[in-house]
This record gives sequence, structure tokens and C-alpha cells, in this order.
Amino acid sequence: ISGRVGGAIWGWDIALQVCGCSVQGRMGGLISGRDIAVSLNELTVSGRVGGMVHGIDIELVRSGSTITGRCGGDVFGFDCKLLFEQGGLRGRLGGEVFGKDVFLGLQSGVNPLLGALLACSVFYYMQIRSRNSNSGNHSSH
Repeated sequence: ISGRVGGAIWGWDIALQVCGCSVQGRMGGLISGRDIAVSLNELTVSGRVGGMVHGIDIELVRSGSTITGRCGGDVFGFDCKLLFEQGGLRGRLGGEVFGKDVFLGLQSGVNPLLGALLACSVFYYMQIRSRNSNSGNHSSH
């Protein structure tokens, strides 16, 4: 999976490689990016986006057509509540006030948890951008 999140100037590239039960990749550049390293199977995805200091743990579980879980800690984390149906994911990341609605179309045969990982990574990117713009700093740490 590869693509871009955000615009040409302040956006980040994202690239993920799936090898068996492992998903490895990077979001952003060499200096201002975040590594992505998770394990994936048909029912769970767990791992980390970012480093030990600037990063979040991701724990998602699929039960039927529902994907739920938590990304990050109790204070600076966000909930994931997605529904997989008709080839797409829809739902919400984060809370009612600071969250975002999600609709993500998936190709046939793609594990919906991989789509949920992508959605959570993008939402995390949006949080970083919001934090940096609120502090008057446009660099991504």
C-alpha cells in the first residue's frame, strides 16, 4: 500500500508492506516520519506507529463485521469503532467532539484490519498536524 496523506507541502507519504502476519512501513519522511510495525491476522492487529517516545500503540480486534480498539494511551489516545460492509469501512475514530468520521473503500480480498490500520495511521497524522499547527510549528516531530 502506498499513497499520500495531506497536501503537497504539509502532507506525508505512506508506504506499507505486508509479509505474512507482519506489516512494516513508514509514514512521512526520514526525519519527520513515523515507522509502522504491527502484526496482523484475520482477527487482530497490534503494534506501534512511531517510535518509543513519539508514537502510539495500536490494538484492534475484528468481531464479525465490527472492528474496535484503542490507539495510544488513556490520555492521548483515541478509540476506533468501524463497521466493515459492502467492501468498505465506515464509522468513527476518536470521540464525538474531536473525532472524525471514516469511509474507506477496500479492494476485494483485502483484510479489513489493514484498512483500519491505515485509517488509524491517517487519524494519528491528523492529530500531529493539528498539534503542530496549534503550537505555531509546522514541522512533524
